[in-house]
Amino acid sequence: MMTNNKNPVYTMLYDGRCRFCTRQADTVASFDTSGSIELLDANSADARLRFPHIAPIDTQRELHLVAPDGTVHRGAEAVRETLLRLPEVRALGELMRLPGAIALAQPVYSWVARNRYLFGGTMTIASMVLAARDLAVKRQMLGVTVVRCL
Repeated sequence: MMTNNKNPVYTMLYDGRCRFCTRQADTVASFDTSGSIELLDANSADARLRFPHIAPIDTQRELHLVAPDGTVHRGAEAVRETLLRLPEVRALGELMRLPGAIALAQPVYSWVARNRYLFGGTMTIASMVLAARDLAVKRQMLGVTVVRCL
């Protein structure tokens, strides 16, 4: 998929049933002014159709970022690669490139991922629809790719 500015688009697969995850996706959308990252609920039929090689159970364990060339980044590595694509927070991604940074970040990421429902709970169908709509409206206001969630 391409954005209006013809840059390749990365696809971030996140857990749309998780309030914490949805807030993080919303944060990514607010920093992604160039539309370089498409946000896609990993629970959606669209995600399963477009990425059949990524097991749904794996997307429930950790964030996935799929590069335009098909490379799949997972967990803390996906966070790093996402940060590297967002100019305002790129420096954080660069810090995660330092030797040993991912080795330290992955256990922290894994703990947060395992406990993510404690941070925000799960979402009802109604709240998932509202969150997807709000995110789509924000993306449209920026003139970039609209989120496909449900």
